[in-house]
Amino acid sequence: MVKLTKIFVLLLLLTVSTAGCFRSEPLIPASTPPAEKPAPSGDKKAVPNHLSIWTHYGGIETMAAKFKESYPDLSIDIKVIPYSEYTGAYLQALADGKPPDVMMVDSADFGNFSAIEGLEDLLQPPYQAGKYRNDFSPSIWESVMSADGNELIAFPLSTTPTVTYYREDIMRQYGFPSEPEELAKYMEDPANWLHMAKELREHNIYLTQWVNETVQLFERSEGIFDRKLNFMRYNEAFHKAVEIAKKVNDFGLEAHLDVWGDMGRKAVQDGTIAMMYFGTWGVEQIKEWAPETAGKWRETRLPFGLYGWQNSTNFLLPSDGVNKEMGWKFIEFAVTEYSKDGLSGAVPAYLPARGNAKELAATNPFLGGQKTYALHEDLMTRVREFPTTPLDVKAQEIWESEIASGIEKRLATKQIIADARDKIEQSLAKEKQILLNTMKKK
Repeated sequence: MVKLTKIFVLLLLLTVSTAGCFRSEPLIPASTPPAEKPAPSGDKKAVPNHLSIWTHYGGIETMAAKFKESYPDLSIDIKVIPYSEYTGAYLQALADGKPPDVMMVDSADFGNFSAIEGLEDLLQPPYQAGKYRNDFSPSIWESVMSADGNELIAFPLSTTPTVTYYREDIMRQYGFPSEPEELAKYMEDPANWLHMAKELREHNIYLTQWVNETVQLFERSEGIFDRKLNFMRYNEAFHKAVEIAKKVNDFGLEAHLDVWGDMGRKAVQDGTIAMMYFGTWGVEQIKEWAPETAGKWRETRLPFGLYGWQNSTNFLLPSDGVNKEMGWKFIEFAVTEYSKDGLSGAVPAYLPARGNAKELAATNPFLGGQKTYALHEDLMTRVREFPTTPLDVKAQEIWESEIASGIEKRLATKQIIADARDKIEQSLAKEKQILLNTMKKK
């Protein structure tokens, strides 16, 4: 594998320490027992009796307890690190050569690990994870490969779509489609979404928090760079995205509110914000903010005919872990066995774990009895995951700044995107060349 030096790891540490937070899918595994248990090891004496797991997700204790049923002498230490700190903690541990046996990483941060030393290639003996390749979609398998595309450095547990949460009662009150698929079809045409946004704004009701939010929806279906670090967003899809954002700006259709702040939460409570775009964790967040709105919200696919990927949850196996054998057994169990009983809203990455009848039949009272998991699985047949790179965090910051600035200056759409591309290329030229030179040495 093309792996970079500890110096590059330190550069990444500096990057992640200044990066903003990204809200990921919380993993709260189902509490009922898995459909099948892992086969006991034929030689448990050869396996150390301690396993350390680092994560930023809650709910891993249940998964660990189920695994431990087959290894009663095994002690499992789970360290939960706050999301804002976990990437830096992982990179530091890898650089120091003192990592845990297993790490769990969100896809939004996976690029920080895709080209560094210290992670096992799971395609190689003794793991032989390649035997599972046909049990995953090609896009998610590709998303957990190393930066050069040659090694499998993570094993994906779950994946989730980005969805639209909307106030069904408000849509119905003002004469717009209110059923989930009916509304989704209506919003496929940007003109319809903009018409709805204009009409509702007259009643102090908004469909977007800020100008750039509609552009972000398009970002859920396209990465910034390809495997050769070519910029990927100078295309018709993003021209369309910026055109929509410019109209939002021109007509004043944004609420100028952040739902993560006090005023934003109040807007969710009183119906000023009638549409939000989150991962499938969004329903629990809305329930926390506005429990009194139970039954009024629904969930559907994204506007503009988009199918967006929110994130995936992935396991890493550090090369310096003291118990790689048991670490891999745990990862394999979690992905190919435990996930069969459901992951509480997240869609299993392992295809044989999908189609769980109980999960598909489950209804959500807060969303008016809607079968949301069935929607999630259906969406993931159309959503395509994509690779991330070590340059993505810095590139995204530049991209967002340039798009916002260009819209404010009322520049031509193609010029706005070209300026963002050029600024990214200039600002990251040194880091990009390091990556490309390293890959050429393979």
